Amino acid sequence: MIVTMSEPRKSILNAQGYEIPLHLDDYRLKLDSNENMIGPSPKVLEALRNITDCHIKFYPAYGEILEKLAAYNKVKTEMLLPANGADEAISYIFDALVEQRDTILTVTPSFPMPKIYAKALNCNYKEVPYTEKWVFPVDEFIENIDDSTKLIIITTPNNPTGEAISESDLLKVLNAAKNSYVLVDETYVSYAGRSFINLLNEYPNMLIARSMSKDFALAGLRFGYLIAPEVTINHIKKIISPYSVNNLAALAVSAALDDIEHLNSVVSQVKESKELLVEGLKPFTKKIYKSDANFLLADFGEKADFVYKKLLKSGVKVKHFGKTSQLENCLRIGLPSVKDTQYILDSLEQRDLIIFDMDGVLVDTSNSYRAAIQEVYEKFSGKTLTKERIQQAKNQGGLNNDWDLTFYLLEKDGITVDFDKIIADYQDLYWNKYINNEKLLLSPQIMAKLAQKYDLAIFTGRPKPEAEFVLKKWNIENYFCPIITMDDMPRGKHKPSPWGVFEILRITNPKKVYYLGDTVDDMFAARQANVTGIGVLPPQDKSEELKRGLKAHGAAEILEKTEDIVQLLWTK
Repeated sequence: MIVTMSEPRKSILNAQGYEIPLHLDDYRLKLDSNENMIGPSPKVLEALRNITDCHIKFYPAYGEILEKLAAYNKVKTEMLLPANGADEAISYIFDALVEQRDTILTVTPSFPMPKIYAKALNCNYKEVPYTEKWVFPVDEFIENIDDSTKLIIITTPNNPTGEAISESDLLKVLNAAKNSYVLVDETYVSYAGRSFINLLNEYPNMLIARSMSKDFALAGLRFGYLIAPEVTINHIKKIISPYSVNNLAALAVSAALDDIEHLNSVVSQVKESKELLVEGLKPFTKKIYKSDANFLLADFGEKADFVYKKLLKSGVKVKHFGKTSQLENCLRIGLPSVKDTQYILDSLEQRDLIIFDMDGVLVDTSNSYRAAIQEVYEKFSGKTLTKERIQQAKNQGGLNNDWDLTFYLLEKDGITVDFDKIIADYQDLYWNKYINNEKLLLSPQIMAKLAQKYDLAIFTGRPKPEAEFVLKKWNIENYFCPIITMDDMPRGKHKPSPWGVFEILRITNPKKVYYLGDTVDDMFAARQANVTGIGVLPPQDKSEELKRGLKAHGAAEILEKTEDIVQLLWTK
């Protein structure tokens, strides 16, 4: 009997879920998910310490937390619906109030989970981009409301942008959306100091989602809730799981609501941290955006990768948006205590910089690149090429690129080969035969030690994919930034040109600079850039000839092996 595999709902076949880490990050400050780093009320911890078997063996009863939530939000208990996090509360709306092919309207960028719910239901998810960062595009938004619009979602303050919508703009949307539900996601509202709960009685199509993760610090226990007119709550209750909030979460919520003073203290500390961080980040940023939440969004321009990795090496994890549309080069930084905020700024202080060449300095290429040179040469010449002859050509300078070196050696022997053919054969050999022969010349442990005291960067003649392969293979890419490769350099600016060194200096703005290289071209580039060149003898050449050449081209010191850099710098 042949058993065929059943297919899931068609609308999710090409969907992308919300990826989460499987283990807790081991960072001193985890600031990439906007959690409350100050922590929950001591009353929460005390309540959890006093759990009994009754909190575990019986199903939950929600009367107490509904009464406390009603008092806190100044609404009737019938207007409240608890959920296993605000994510689940929002999913209830899709399950109960939205049909397939309905239009969901929101801004972009914003919180991604509603998009996932909409796509799963095969809805038309329409996103209105900001025309001005980050000012709610009210006119463009209203223009997109039509008869097919079933649900409008407004997150305020918005994540990841940080701004809160004004009441006048929200009212414009509510008045234009009389045939649509309007969900106002107030996950970060405690930091904005302005909720729109007061509008619920006037607008029966309005719902509010709230969370106790970002303000009350209960993210790990998962608790959120909806506030809406009683008739809407009753509709949603028809399709939900009856006990999605567990007893421990309910116990923690009850205790947290008994200590509003702690919440007020958290909000006050976050405000103070925000002011400190805004001022301290100014030298690194193109733009710091106003935030009404417990995080800052800032555009770091070309320094984004450098700042991100610099923080990472100090144990600070923030959210890096990379090339995400509208958020290019932006970092989102959760706001911790004032003391921890000062640690962030201390981690960004100007330091000395070590720039590494890769081949012969970080990576032993004697059985990869050198082997590929030999095989390509021998293929077209029919002759044997010794490693000594390759090294002699390297030592004379001007042949830092291995394709150029191979072409030069063939031409010197009177053999003319199309340059593109040399490149194609060389790359095929390197990727398919030799790349896994390479070995690290500097252990990750020593790199970690250096990274605690110095900024580390790379200036290499390698193509970018090959540099990235090596760094990712040994999980060392986060130690280095910037990483300047062949692909980053304009035509005519490859070594021995110092262009790559200047590019690194422009981004990093260091104190003193050391450049470690194994060729005369490296030392020439260091000298032209007016930085301290340190020659490193590669595994295949420890000769006096190379030492003299490196010295002649400006090397301040010669290292027998790369790891000697630790002893050299620590004794200075």
